[in-house]
Amino acid sequence: MKLYPIIPLILGILFLNSCIGVKDLKYLQPSENLQLNEYGLIPVTYEDYRVKKDDILTMTLITSDKNASRFLTEENTTVFKTTGSEDSRLRTSGLIIDPDGYITIYGLGEFYVYGLTLKEITDLVQTQLNQVLYNEGKAEVRMNLGAIRYYMVGEIGSPGEKIEHSNRIDLLQAIAKSGDLTRFANRRQIRIIREYPEGKKNIVLDITRDDIMNSPYFYLQSGDQIIVDPLKEKISGVGGGTTVGDITQFMSLGMSAITTYLFFKSL
Repeated sequence: MKLYPIIPLILGILFLNSCIGVKDLKYLQPSENLQLNEYGLIPVTYEDYRVKKDDILTMTLITSDKNASRFLTEENTTVFKTTGSEDSRLRTSGLIIDPDGYITIYGLGEFYVYGLTLKEITDLVQTQLNQVLYNEGKAEVRMNLGAIRYYMVGEIGSPGEKIEHSNRIDLLQAIAKSGDLTRFANRRQIRIIREYPEGKKNIVLDITRDDIMNSPYFYLQSGDQIIVDPLKEKISGVGGGTTVGDITQFMSLGMSAITTYLFFKSL
């Protein structure tokens, strides 16, 4: 009989241990470490992207010379002539970095670009273009990344490979485009595996804090692998205590513990 008064206490402890707090779920909570510029705005900082093998580049040529335009642009890109999805058109018409790190531009030759930034590649191609046209300033070339390809795995609504046909996407945008995180996602430890020419780096970000926007890793790069690990509440199997099923599971666990205690006590 003396056991009955402590039953609510046992159930209460189990319930509290099973709950997922609001602070574990909210994005961009105020942080005293958030840095603002002189205008009271959050400065945008991101790493210069260095291209990798199998990346796809696009070339834009700006010139008033129709012959140069036809020779250097139409022969190197057929994006407006190709049918199919945007990704398939890009792969057909873009400049793919081959396994040896080269791209080939018809009329200009081969360029070793692996590990270079887009500006460095642009300068490299522009120098060769000026020599071909025999008139510096006659045409301007612009090199861009055709798409940002990233991968979402773990506690995410829609995991898998994602393709963003723009020059920039941040982590929150990528999460939104992937169906948001589940309620069991560990928002304090979002892992990003990023590849560099020297090797891979494991980056950990806390998206519950607004100072994440100061991080140079807040903006994704092509090839990033975003891993969303589960909270311990899911791993323990208790389930967060926020739905009828979770409460039933929690009550069942508590009763099982009490029943087991009473059984051994009666021996």
